[in-house]
Parts: sequence; C-alpha cells; structure tokens
Amino acid sequence: MNICLYSSAFFPNIGGLEQVSYTLASYWSKQQHQVSIVTDTPATNEQNTSYIFPVIRCPNFESWKTILDKSDCIISNGYSLKHLAVWLLSRKPIIWIHPIYIPELFQDGQNSLTSLIKPLLRRMLLSLGAGHIYVSHAIEQQVGARKGVVIYNPVEDRFRPLPSVKIDNDFAFFGRMIPDKGVDTLLEALAICKSKSKMYKLDLYGEGSYIKELQQLALTLGIESQIRWYRFLRGEKLVQAMNAAGAVVVPSRWAEPMGIVAVEAMACGKAVIGSRWGGLGEVLEGYGMTFENGNAEQLAECMIQLKEHPDLQINLEKKAYERSHDFLIDTIGTKYLKIIESILKNR
Repeated sequence: MNICLYSSAFFPNIGGLEQVSYTLASYWSKQQHQVSIVTDTPATNEQNTSYIFPVIRCPNFESWKTILDKSDCIISNGYSLKHLAVWLLSRKPIIWIHPIYIPELFQDGQNSLTSLIKPLLRRMLLSLGAGHIYVSHAIEQQVGARKGVVIYNPVEDRFRPLPSVKIDNDFAFFGRMIPDKGVDTLLEALAICKSKSKMYKLDLYGEGSYIKELQQLALTLGIESQIRWYRFLRGEKLVQAMNAAGAVVVPSRWAEPMGIVAVEAMACGKAVIGSRWGGLGEVLEGYGMTFENGNAEQLAECMIQLKEHPDLQINLEKKAYERSHDFLIDTIGTKYLKIIESILKNR
C-alpha cells in the first residue's frame, strides 16, 4: 500500500504525536509499504536526521496533489482543517487518528466566534472519515464518532530493560516543561517527602517555556539540591536514561489522552506513578500507582510507599513490563494495517 501519513507536528519538535507518527511510519516502511510523512513542521538548521521514509514539509496545494495522486489513503494523526480541501478533492479515504480530545462546543471563558466555530468544524470532520482510531477509551467516550476503534499508541522496540545500567536516582520525569505536565505537583510532592525526612533524588529530563518558573519553585521549596535538570533526550540515550531511573513519575495536571512516556518506561521495566484521569489512568490501572491529578499529598504518599516497600516496587516493575507488551509496535502497527486494508477493500 501507499500510505500518506499527515502529522501536523513532527521532529525536530518534541512530543507524543511526533513520536507516534515516526514509530508507525517506520514500522509500515519495514513491512514493505510505501509511506510518506507530510507535516507542517519546517526543518531546522540543526536537523540532519535521515529517515527510511520521505518527509515532506510545509507542502503547498500542488505538492499535496502530487503526493495524493500516488497515495491509496490519507491517515491524519490529529485534526486538521488546513489541508482538508485538497484531501477531499483527491477522493482518497481519510482515516482520522484521535490523539487528543475535541474541545466542547461551549466552554466557560469562550468569548470569540473562532473559539466556537473551530470545535464545531472539528466535529463536522468526523462524518468525512472512512474510519476513526482513538488512542484510548477516554478519547473514544469524549469524541463519540461512529466507525471507530480503540488502538493504543505504540512503543518503539528500542525501549527495553538494560540490566547493566545502574540506577542513578530515586525518581525521574521525562517530558515537556509546561504547566499541563504537572512538574510543579512533582516538586511539591518531593518537598512533602522531605518534610517527612524522606530525601529522594529526582532527575528531570525536558525543555519548555515553564522551566525557569519550575527552577524557582524548587529553590522556594528548598529542594534544589535533590534535583538534576537535563535537556530532553531521544533514541538510545533516552532508553539509557529511563533504565537509570529508580521509578518514573508522570504527574500530568490534565487528563492525558494516553501517556506514551508511561508506556516507554514500563517497556524498560520501570514502576510508574501517574495521574489518574484520562487515558493515562487506563494504561496504569492495575499495573502502576495512581493519584488524583494535581494532588501533591497523594503523589508524595505514592512515592514514599514505593521507596519504603521494595517488594511493592519489584512487583510493579514486573507487572509494568508485562503490560507494555500490549503496546508493542508489531501488534499496534498490524492492527492499523488491517483497518486500512479493510477500508480500501470495501470502498
């Protein structure tokens, strides 16, 4: 098959959507399908990465026509109105991947026509899709479109336990330094642990607009000596860092659609503590520890329980690794291919 995978954001940007698009495209290419990623993310001067599939950046209308003439289908990872006209003109089936929630039509604080029209148009897009894939049951329940199936995001097979890597901290966080990711909750929980004479080492891997505020918060809380700050990692360096973590915390304030970082950590055999709402809670239920989003007291209690009860941590590490098998790219990538083949067959 010739697959056009649209990813509104892609590398060198950092995020779950970018990673999932890369993982799917790589797997399908290795299965001898012709895959192109089309993205609105421009290249940067620092970018010199080559891929096993073509990446077309910021295409114009004519470029889109050329791409779609060669494609059997369009898979859109996310919602897009920007390129809808050329997609519809191509008459190729569109399969929507739903990686995030669609905003409700009416929300408190909406005060512009645009804020009302965009959610309405996004919901209208649902009727144009030949198929819908939700990355969690939480997304499925919120979107509620027909012709849909839940397929969790895949994890690359590079994420694996590395027994030779020494544990270098008590807890680690991997992700963007923005308010939604809840790093402030994690810092507050670390301070609560300190007040109970539990001095844990925390490594933070990530970048973002909120990092200076977080560093100031660490100073205010008096925990700066317990924290090390690192830039975000990719590839094998990220796998090494996850294996060096005593445990991984995913403290998101918002209801994560799924939480791919949690799955990557589980694939490395790590116990994971994560916030309870949304798809992240689905992933961790019965396989990790959860706390109410934004509740630093509950998070601190989870951290203390994990560190004070080694048998609990060993048990959770085993269960987490077993759970990660549900997200292997061989399994997830094949599910996608079966759906694409079925849609093309029944056109």
